[in-house]
Amino acid sequence: MDAAHSDGTEPARSGGRPAEQLDQLLRRAENGRQAALLMHAEVRSALMHYCGLQSCRHTKGPPRRMNRRTYRHSFLLPDGDVQVLWELEHNTGPDEGVVHRAVFADREDLTLAEWEVDSAFGGFSGPADLSADESALSAPPFPAGAPDVESGLLAASGDAFRRAYTEGDSAEHAWRLLRRATNAGAPGTEMRARLRAAIAHDISIVTRRSAVVGGRQVSWALYEHAFLLLDGSEVSLWEIDHTRTPTGDPVCEVFTSQDAALDTAVRRIEAT
Repeated sequence: MDAAHSDGTEPARSGGRPAEQLDQLLRRAENGRQAALLMHAEVRSALMHYCGLQSCRHTKGPPRRMNRRTYRHSFLLPDGDVQVLWELEHNTGPDEGVVHRAVFADREDLTLAEWEVDSAFGGFSGPADLSADESALSAPPFPAGAPDVESGLLAASGDAFRRAYTEGDSAEHAWRLLRRATNAGAPGTEMRARLRAAIAHDISIVTRRSAVVGGRQVSWALYEHAFLLLDGSEVSLWEIDHTRTPTGDPVCEVFTSQDAALDTAVRRIEAT
């Protein structure tokens, strides 16, 4: 089965009937035929479908820009059970720029596939312990007020990241990040001094979206920069890259909390 959306456009993962979402999921997955054999037959009669971003990885290089995202699809069956399918999307293959997708009904199979994909980022010695994602498995499959996946704020839980800290030159990276921040409330000298003790870091994209503001397309993306310090503690900085500027040129703003970064994105960048 061929992978849909090979042109790089993002598939719609919400809306429509659950059976339609299932068909689209299997159609765009390269292993869709095999995965269909492992699902409950009742999934095609599902009453409800919900998709959420479970985890992701991102690097700007070297050797090149790469992304990996894992989506959790929950289908509510007529008997009250829930069929969970995981969709793995990445562009880490040798065919640079091509997005590959696979779907899994078994959690262990997904973990092994994630490890294989994430090995392209470097720093991995083997598959992650399955127990690391127990919180994701026990999470409510249909959270109250769950946002639409395409238009809502996609936020992966901290447990889902299973951070590996594969990046080097971390103190220098922190200095460059804080130096390019343009917001008045960016972390100052105290944070700079603390991050001099950074020995490793990891960069993850949390969400990105765009909106028409004042008749002009404005885009923004939220990144988490997680730093591991010499004493074993961790510090995260939250970067918003956006184009809500008079010239449309991108700028960077840095915050010490995810809530503050998202508040800036939604209340100021997207404000009409």
